[in-house]
Amino acid sequence: MGLTIGVKIGDVVDIAEYWIAVLSVDSRSSATLIASDGEKATISTAYETEMAPGVWVRLCPDPARARLRLKFVAPRHIPITRRPGPVAEPAD
Repeated sequence: MGLTIGVKIGDVVDIAEYWIAVLSVDSRSSATLIASDGEKATISTAYETEMAPGVWVRLCPDPARARLRLKFVAPRHIPITRRPGPVAEPAD
């Protein structure tokens, strides 16, 4: 069983001491990510891609929303978290 996290373009996910960010959505079945080392990778619904040591990522499209879902397969001891978005400034 894997961990599934909803993301959109620009979102960052921390994986232990690494991070990945969503650069673009190329189609309903593929997207491009960038990793903390500057490496870009195309992920898809067809196969898993190793984005950090021992951490595999697959795209799970969510047709009901404008977001994507990334499915992570990793050992349970590796922390995987989505970074919180920017906090909205209070209106004056």
